[in-house]
Amino acid sequence: MTRRAVISGASIAGPVLAFWLAEAGWQVTVIERADRLRTSGYPVDVRGAAVEVATRMGLHEQLAENRYRHVPVSLLSPSGRRLCTLDYGNLLGSSGEGDVELSRGALSAVLHRATEDRVEYVFSESITAISELDAGVEVSFERRPAEIVDVVIGADGIHSNVRALTFGPEEHFLRHLGPYVAVWDLPRDAFAPGSGYFYSHPGRTVLVERLTDGTSGRAFATFVHPTPGTVDRRDRAAVARAFREAFAEDRWRTAEAIDTMSDSDDLYVDTVSQVRMPRWSSGRVALVGDAAYAPAFLSGQGTSIAIAGAYLLASELCAHERPQDAYDAYELRMRDFVTRNQDLALRTDGTVLVRTSGQLLRRNVKLCAVPWLQRLGLLGLLQVPLRSAATGLELRDDDLRRSPESLQRNARR
Repeated sequence: MTRRAVISGASIAGPVLAFWLAEAGWQVTVIERADRLRTSGYPVDVRGAAVEVATRMGLHEQLAENRYRHVPVSLLSPSGRRLCTLDYGNLLGSSGEGDVELSRGALSAVLHRATEDRVEYVFSESITAISELDAGVEVSFERRPAEIVDVVIGADGIHSNVRALTFGPEEHFLRHLGPYVAVWDLPRDAFAPGSGYFYSHPGRTVLVERLTDGTSGRAFATFVHPTPGTVDRRDRAAVARAFREAFAEDRWRTAEAIDTMSDSDDLYVDTVSQVRMPRWSSGRVALVGDAAYAPAFLSGQGTSIAIAGAYLLASELCAHERPQDAYDAYELRMRDFVTRNQDLALRTDGTVLVRTSGQLLRRNVKLCAVPWLQRLGLLGLLQVPLRSAATGLELRDDDLRRSPESLQRNARR
């Protein structure tokens, strides 16, 4: 008998999980509260174990074709003076290892195209109730009739609806690390085409980049807030006010960038937070990706561990008849990998955001050495902690794989 799954979330982990379950013959429905697939968004990284998953899906080449092309970025001192020019795209990634940086929207589009003919996508919909039964789980929706399925998976992000319905309020599991982060599209007249700037003070950073053709410009800002979680991320006026206050003493063009935030059509704002849970499943319901183990935005690993986690969850669901056994195996394989990647975000001396003047000085010296390390082939020395965490998951030969015929069909999409 065909097994059935309802997945909440159509961004990254949800489609990866749906891809592999459909490949194994499951009937899969993906529920998404947004009214359409998001086609824009900030750049994300596919690295380490996630590269192998993308390869097994037959999608790595498509991801590479959508690689995000950074412009040269000027690293600035707190006074606004240029210190050096960075190849920001290669700073944390390693193309020699197959890493790919691409926009979140481009990644979602590739995953959607790979699944849309075998998976039912339902937009403008949300799960309202989940009830365990002896032979399945009943799922109720805002608009659709309720249905009984074998499993329900929450792949619906750090503010997961499925997690709240199954495990309780998010404040039980959300761990704020201090900073807020905002990413938004710049208007066409803001900053010159082909320009990029990386400007920091202790506790705050702005990164501005406009591509050479002038059509795409994006700003990124983050700062450490004394009471994280107190700014309503849905209130644009409150968000803009908080960022203006945090960057008020800057001696560069920060205010010029932040003034464009309120009118942006595509604004992402949130706390830099982790999700820490003792278990990622209950009965026939499980969580994957940020819903279960968000490593925090500034870790750079959220997308990769979501892809790897979705793949392992699908593998174990297909290998076990009882969902609970599959979930136990999934957690056993993923837990150490998740913890190592979450621990990356606990450092206060990262590349993007540092907390003290001494840390900022050391970071700027390190970044100014990057062009020389690149020429000498030694850039990997700066990437050892990230590379170790990203590759610290074993994908077995008996995990899910696609047939040669299926891989060929996918390559033609």
